[in-house]
Amino acid sequence: MTVPILMYHSIGNDCSAGYRRWMVTPDRLESQLRAVRSLGYRFVTIRELAHIRRNGGLYGHRLAAVTFDDGLADFLSGAVPVLERLGVPATLFVTTGYVGETARWLAGLGEGDRPMLAKSDIQALARSGIECGAHSHTHPQLDLLDPAAASREVLTSRDLLGDWLGSMPRSFAYPHGYYTQPVREIVAQAGFSSACRVAHALSRREEDPYALARIIMTERIDQPALERMLRGQEIGYAPPSDSLPIRAWRLVRRIQGLARPAAYLPLLLCTHPHAHTFADLISAV
Repeated sequence: MTVPILMYHSIGNDCSAGYRRWMVTPDRLESQLRAVRSLGYRFVTIRELAHIRRNGGLYGHRLAAVTFDDGLADFLSGAVPVLERLGVPATLFVTTGYVGETARWLAGLGEGDRPMLAKSDIQALARSGIECGAHSHTHPQLDLLDPAAASREVLTSRDLLGDWLGSMPRSFAYPHGYYTQPVREIVAQAGFSSACRVAHALSRREEDPYALARIIMTERIDQPALERMLRGQEIGYAPPSDSLPIRAWRLVRRIQGLARPAAYLPLLLCTHPHAHTFADLISAV
């Protein structure tokens, strides 16, 4: 069974030129969600999807999920009105170390001053039904950290969200889409029931619950293009996280050590004519 998991970041109208690709307008978000629903999909949160997959329920239904990474303030102003109008549940992945401040890791894209949600905003969103998952504490590339540092990132984000919301988060998203098998195990042992990568691909029933593939949503994806994607005509399935290409890419990253910043590298490579091939390799790390 195919499950499209849509991945968004910023929902608004104004941003720097370098960040333009990662911002979707509220109108486009609404048209995209309507297109998914028109094909008979039922939206669920990532936590619900993980529960359904574990228990094998509702597989006669066409399921989809919508996710938003980072915890930017424009989720509240740009995305929430659309979600409420359409009655669509969503999962918000929060970078806890910048809550109430700005997205400083986006400085290289000219968006280091972009506001983040406040703690009170996240609490109100959770009460309204938005699933709030963890997205690390400082948005690092987890695959390049030693196990102790990676564990601190995962556990700090988990514990802060648990303290703010009164219950531990159950879903995690790897910053930049990067992870390794040890990072996956840290996330699983921390009590999360699932984790999302990027991959720009469709998720399937048998996929590793700690490596759920997502589709990168941009302003350029109109209804016909999205419908083609959901039919598997423009994107495919992500390779398994233990496949040879993924293991090879992990080794390359470890050797190179990332000599230069690579924020949103998986997304930038999706402009390549062989987009999902490169994105699969990188985002499944």
